[in-house]
Amino acid sequence: MRQVLLTRVRAVADVNAHMREIELAGPDVPRLRPRPGAHLVVHVPDGDAVARRVYSIWRHDPRDASLTLRVAVHPAGGPGCAWARAVAAGDRITVEPPRSKITLAEQAAFHLFAGDETGAVPLLAMRAALPRAAPVAGVFASIGGDDEMPGFDGVPTLPWVHRGATSAVGSRTLLRAVQELELPQGAGVAYLAGESDTCRLIQRHLIEQRGWPRRSVLTQPQWTPDRPGFGAGPA
Repeated sequence: MRQVLLTRVRAVADVNAHMREIELAGPDVPRLRPRPGAHLVVHVPDGDAVARRVYSIWRHDPRDASLTLRVAVHPAGGPGCAWARAVAAGDRITVEPPRSKITLAEQAAFHLFAGDETGAVPLLAMRAALPRAAPVAGVFASIGGDDEMPGFDGVPTLPWVHRGATSAVGSRTLLRAVQELELPQGAGVAYLAGESDTCRLIQRHLIEQRGWPRRSVLTQPQWTPDRPGFGAGPA
């Protein structure tokens, strides 16, 4: 039987027009030990049933018994977007324990981050967990300036590029931005997150054109078209 945790929504805020921040609290939250970049499965209402959706953890504060998610909201979204738009403080919600697909390789000579708006949530959390002096490069892509997501206070920002009306699927905008990056010297580790085809394009560029070892390019595909609940695992 799948383990579940009972939480209550403590606060909800808009990060920008297409991103909501949802703070959860509960008796099990202080004992959780999510690694930077982790995500969890949330059980959201779907008519008379429940749908399982995957969201990245923005912040975990055991002392405050809180866990904060950042959720992308799209106009034509399914039950996950409907939940994120309607959720309010006091709502009860069931989640599954945090899990990690990628996490920081702390001994890397430098760290490269690249992703879309959804990927920026775990990647900026990972960026914030690094020592301030750690060599870092990276770029994120959004529709426009209003969809850029600020990072953590006191943490140097990474640049954003804008794809406008072009598709976020297999994003050439983000690929070109990564191709144009001047990277630090040494054996780096790359962290790629967001739309699955875009992650594969950038992974292929780093391995085939820049000569990176495959093991040094870590990917976390977070969504793909027409696959609701992508990454949640078996029902």
